[in-house]
Amino acid sequence: RRELDCGDVNNNYCGASWIAAMLTCNEPCPRGTECRNGETCYAATNCDKPLLELVSDMLVTLNGPDKPMAAQDGDIFSGALMDILKEVAEQEGIALDGLDLGDQEIQGRRQLEQRRLERSSMGFYDDHYLFSRPAMTISNITQRKLPSGSSALDVSVVITGDYRPPPYIDLNVIAEDSINRQGEKVVSSLRERGSRSGRDFFDRVDSIEAVAKEKATARPTRAPTGKPSPGPTGTPTFEPSLEPSSSPSDLPSSQPSRAHLQSIMTGSREDLAIGGST
Repeated sequence: RRELDCGDVNNNYCGASWIAAMLTCNEPCPRGTECRNGETCYAATNCDKPLLELVSDMLVTLNGPDKPMAAQDGDIFSGALMDILKEVAEQEGIALDGLDLGDQEIQGRRQLEQRRLERSSMGFYDDHYLFSRPAMTISNITQRKLPSGSSALDVSVVITGDYRPPPYIDLNVIAEDSINRQGEKVVSSLRERGSRSGRDFFDRVDSIEAVAKEKATARPTRAPTGKPSPGPTGTPTFEPSLEPSSSPSDLPSSQPSRAHLQSIMTGSREDLAIGGST
């Protein structure tokens, strides 16, 4: 779709790459011969459309580590993810311009098991990753379902990029799909880069998974968040209230508010007159 289009020549622009032409839209080339300085004329740049900023807020989990990454390990992690995501994003016409790491949190085995139950109930493992993807790497799916380690590291990652629609694209979906489908490649790249830098943090990483934070569910509490009160919430009074506890209705009730009690006494007129018993 990026080859020269003789029909819609208004979106033909010069650039060092298609991404560069899409971002800058500086030099139009409707005839295809106007580009200079080694640049190429690219079509379908959508330069007649506004440039949108895309943001993806992800939770990336490294299965295996039992401590957070140091600053140097964080740089290795960011670089490996950025290179893999950038390759996929450019195929979709997205120019990634940033990947920032946020909070890191260690998760224990019990927390991981609870998470997998929650995500399995949402179809996270079966439907989201396996649907329409028969060529997917099943070994990485198995590792995510049955982690061999007893801990994992959650890392908050914010990815940003620029794009000119149409079509409209969800960067969360692209980031999730890129990391989860290429899990083994990501882990291999992390270990290789760590080894070159003399760092062994990523040697204990078994697998990796990613999910958009908007899909990550809050874990249920194991017990009530507060204890019940030991008694009435207010001090009882010795006298009845001056007003009813509820407002009177406009219409009379169809049933009496309490049972009507009746007593029948029998006897002679004399007995009844003096209140005697029979």
